[in-house]
Amino acid sequence: MGVTGAYKNDAVQLKNVLASLPIDDLETVAADSAYLSWHNCDLIEAKGAKPFIKPKRNVKDRSRGSKAWKNMIHYFRGNPQGWRRTYRLRSSAETAFSAIKRKFGHRLTAVRKDLQRKELMTKVIVYNLNIVAKTSL
Repeated sequence: MGVTGAYKNDAVQLKNVLASLPIDDLETVAADSAYLSWHNCDLIEAKGAKPFIKPKRNVKDRSRGSKAWKNMIHYFRGNPQGWRRTYRLRSSAETAFSAIKRKFGHRLTAVRKDLQRKELMTKVIVYNLNIVAKTSL
């Protein structure tokens, strides 16, 4: 995983994120529509999980050989409530990202990429320690 530039597409980072996960027993991967692609659905399925990537309004079920894509779109259309119930899990991660940005700001101050990564990880660690401290009172 790495820190991407302000105008870089994060969707191509999904492969690195999945590879960095220490567990191989994922059940689902929920992501917003910025990650929507046949390739990303296949990457998630190769990890043994089901993709729950929010489809855009005009999405087609043409899979171009991606069984994971076709299954995801069919489940989205056939069982919208069940799909939304699982997709809603990503809101926990979005809440944490939002809280970190509110607490520490939206920008990193380091110039070098390696130091940006360390700065970001430090912010995450401090945020987590703050949560632990609040819950142990």
